[in-house]
Amino acid sequence: MTAKLGQAKKMTPGMAQEAIDAVLKHGSVRAASEAMGLSRRTIAVRLDYAAAHGMTKPRAQSNPSRWRPGEEIVAARKAEFERVSAAAPNRSGNIIFRPDEGPFCVFMLGDEHLDNPGTDLKLWERWIKPLNRAKHVTGWSLGDVLDNWVKPLAFLYGAAETPAPEGWILLEHYLDQIGEDLDCSVGGNHDKWSGSADVLGMLMEKHGVLHRNDSLRVAYKTPSGREITVNARHTWSGRSMWNAVHGIKRAARMGIRDNILVGGHIHISGEGREIDPLSGKISHCFQVASFKLVDEYADTLGLLEGHISPAVALIIDPRRPDTDPEMVKHFYEPESAVEYLAFLRR
Repeated sequence: MTAKLGQAKKMTPGMAQEAIDAVLKHGSVRAASEAMGLSRRTIAVRLDYAAAHGMTKPRAQSNPSRWRPGEEIVAARKAEFERVSAAAPNRSGNIIFRPDEGPFCVFMLGDEHLDNPGTDLKLWERWIKPLNRAKHVTGWSLGDVLDNWVKPLAFLYGAAETPAPEGWILLEHYLDQIGEDLDCSVGGNHDKWSGSADVLGMLMEKHGVLHRNDSLRVAYKTPSGREITVNARHTWSGRSMWNAVHGIKRAARMGIRDNILVGGHIHISGEGREIDPLSGKISHCFQVASFKLVDEYADTLGLLEGHISPAVALIIDPRRPDTDPEMVKHFYEPESAVEYLAFLRR
């Protein structure tokens, strides 16, 4: 007891604080004593001195709080909003600049389902072969690039020779060929299954393709400032047994006044026009089918054949006004569209 009191008399606040800091740093009295080259008794005496003089006595380190401080939460929320807003449909601000005022061609490629046994890859390759940005022929993907069966439907891979990982390899194989000639990509419902929509978005971004899930609106802008707007959705709300483009024309009639409206998803083809009664502006509406030609699901439901073409080629002539029905012409053969474009540009 006398020795302990003697050590205490010689003790200074600095020595006590040194012991506190060492225990906090190393996690225990034993580890602190080894680090400082002092006995555990000496460390204990210094801690007793600290307690007696109102200095903070170290405790065993507790687990860090599961909650972030307010400032960190605010910073994270702001960053989160930037990510979400960047991936949002973005109704305006998406601009693709044209090099001149002349006509150009855009291939609207219907649901690809590249890994499905019922998809005709020869037909797909026929449509992507003419894509050439230098020759003013570019493309859009309208979604469902792969089956991407969600877990309850994963048994369907048993009827296919292409497993899920090879589907992504197949997609990358084709993107390596046509990525630089694609303008835009719209993610479909299959693309979002099992959470792979972001993977598709990353692949498209890698090739410089503007991608959004579900819908995308873009303006093609010429050097003179002329803009041709394209509004594409994987699927539009509204169905009719009498009109394949009912949902798209309904949107145009309700106020979506873009030059071109396009949809996929339902694997049927259709086209139509809708005119704004006040301005006379014409909206050209297209429902695009799919490269999946053999569809057991449709056969099981007894759905009638509505497939005319897996894609549609649009010749767009910015020199014509929005009120001119010939501003947009469509073709169901890629070769015919390319020949007509070459004729116009002569």
